[in-house]
Amino acid sequence: MPDATSSAGTVPLAEIAFMWFASRFALLITGVLSSYLLASGLSLQTGNLVFHEPTVRALEIWARWDAEWYLLIAAEGYDSSDHFERFAVPYERAATAGFLPLYPLMIRTLAPVFGGVGAGVLISNLALLGALVLLYRLAAAEAEPGAERATGLAACAALLVYPSSLFLSAVYAESLFLLLSLATFAAAGRGSFAAAGLTGGLAALTRPFGVMLVLPLLWEWWREWRERRAAAWEAVWVLPIPLAMGAYMLFCERIFGDPLVLLHRQARWRGGLSGPWQAFVRWWEAGPTAHGAHGSTFELVVAVLAIALVPWMVRRLRPSYSLYTIAALLLALGSTLWSFSRLALTLFPYFILGGVAWGEGRRRLAPLYLVLGTTLSGLLIALFANWWWVG
Repeated sequence: MPDATSSAGTVPLAEIAFMWFASRFALLITGVLSSYLLASGLSLQTGNLVFHEPTVRALEIWARWDAEWYLLIAAEGYDSSDHFERFAVPYERAATAGFLPLYPLMIRTLAPVFGGVGAGVLISNLALLGALVLLYRLAAAEAEPGAERATGLAACAALLVYPSSLFLSAVYAESLFLLLSLATFAAAGRGSFAAAGLTGGLAALTRPFGVMLVLPLLWEWWREWRERRAAAWEAVWVLPIPLAMGAYMLFCERIFGDPLVLLHRQARWRGGLSGPWQAFVRWWEAGPTAHGAHGSTFELVVAVLAIALVPWMVRRLRPSYSLYTIAALLLALGSTLWSFSRLALTLFPYFILGGVAWGEGRRRLAPLYLVLGTTLSGLLIALFANWWWVG
C-alpha cells in the first residue's frame, strides 16, 4: 500500500491557500450582499432556536440553523432546556444530544477571545485549510505517475466548488470532521495505527459518520498485517473509535438518563433507520419539491449521482475509501434525503475521484461541474445567510 504522505511530493501550499481564500471570499461577499437584499426566513419560519447574540454581518451570516445548537452547547452545556421555553417549537430537554461534543468544546475554549460565532468561524476555516492539505496528499497518492500535482489540486477545487461547501466555513462541525477523517486515513496509510485510532476517536466525537471509520481502519490494518508490515496487536487501535462513542453514551446516560438519546434524537429529526431505499420512498411520499426537507429533488439528484459513482470508486481507489463511502451512504439513505448534500460533503473519496478524473485527462464534465457548482454555491449561501433552509 502506498504511503499517502510520502508519495504526494511537496504540497503546493500557496495554491491551496489561494483556492481556499478565493472560494471563501466569494461566499462571504455573496452572503453579505444578499443579507441586504433578501428578506429573512425567520419571518415565515418562526419559533426555531436562535441563541446567539447578533454580531458583525461578516460573521453573522455563518451562524444559522444547527450553528445555534453548537453555540448553545458551547455556552451553556448540554442540559440547556431553560433556553427552549421562549421558542414556539416544542424542543425536548434532550434536543442538544443530537450534536456531538468536540466542536462545541473547541468553541467554548476560544470564545473568551473571539466570541462564540467568531470562534466557530475560525475553527471551521482553519480546519478546512488543514483538510485541503491532507486531501491534496491523499489524492496525489492515487494519481498516475506525473499527474500528482494536477490530481491533488483538482480534488481540492472539486471540494471547494461543491454546492454545499458553505458549511465548511459556517459554525458547523463538518470541516472539523473532514479534517479528522482525512487525518485518520492519512495516518493509516503510513501504517501509524495509533495516530489513526486517536484521530478516528476524535472524529467519532464530532459527527455520527465517525463511527464508520472503524471499517476502513480495520481494512488498512488487515492489509498491512497480511503483508507482514503490522503486528496483530495493532488492531486494538480501532478501539478508540467505539470507545469515544461509548463515552458519549455514558455522558448522555448521566445527563439525560438515556444512553441511546443520540439515536432517538436522530430518529425524531430524520426518521427511523430502514433499508437504503427508505430515503427514496420518503422523497416520493413527501411530495417532490425543488428543495426542502424530505422531498428535495436537489438532494435526490446528489444522492443518485453519489450512488452512480460508487462502481467507479470501487475500481479506481483503494478499497478502504469505497468501504467507508458505502457504509456512510447506507447509513444516510436508510432514513431520509434531508441534508444529504451536506452529509456527502464529508465523503472525501468523491473529491479524490474527481481529482483522479482530472489528472487522467477526463475533463469533459469539468466545466459543467464548475458552472453548476459555483452557481448553486452562490444561491445556497444567499439563502443560508438569510435564514432559509438549504441543508
